[in-house]
Amino acid sequence: CAKLGAPFIHISTDYVFDGMKPVPYLETDQRNPTSVYGRSKAEGEDEILASGADVSIIRTSWVYAAHGANFLRTMLRLAESNDEVRVVADQIGGPTWAKDIARTVLDVAVRAESGDRKALGVFHYSGTGDASWADFAEAIFAAASRAGVRTARVKRITTAEFPTTARRPANSRLDTTKIEQLLGVIPRDWREGCELCVDELLG
Repeated sequence: CAKLGAPFIHISTDYVFDGMKPVPYLETDQRNPTSVYGRSKAEGEDEILASGADVSIIRTSWVYAAHGANFLRTMLRLAESNDEVRVVADQIGGPTWAKDIARTVLDVAVRAESGDRKALGVFHYSGTGDASWADFAEAIFAAASRAGVRTARVKRITTAEFPTTARRPANSRLDTTKIEQLLGVIPRDWREGCELCVDELLG
């Protein structure tokens, strides 16, 4: 891309941060990944920024869609055979619909290709509004219930009660002010995106 003068767009993640900040992360905040995944993404950002190409890095979080393996589809699958699901309630982030990320990438790509230098650099993009995984699960089930699909009760638990191999950040919130002000990209409220995705999935 550097040799051809072609813009390069990279998708990164909230996992480059340690999740200890009490408010949403800015693009300029110190990265401190705590997992192999987060470290590999941070190293990828560094390599790309040092490449000499015109680069746009879009960090996002808690991605879900009507297809593939993701939290939304997992919740609906668990509800098919369980009356109750245990979901972590002390990790906070911004659930982000993959379709909205795709639209944002296309918008950035068009701007970068046209020579708009404001489209280059590091940006944060995620669904707006704060949510815990338990909040997200309840919103999924509420949307599914309106569509007449079987749902489950959400039992709120702590991270300590649901250990995982990779440590997840307690705070995955990303401040989207930069992409809003520089590029006019306004992220969707996470609850609206969740409802639209469930509607798409369930027809």
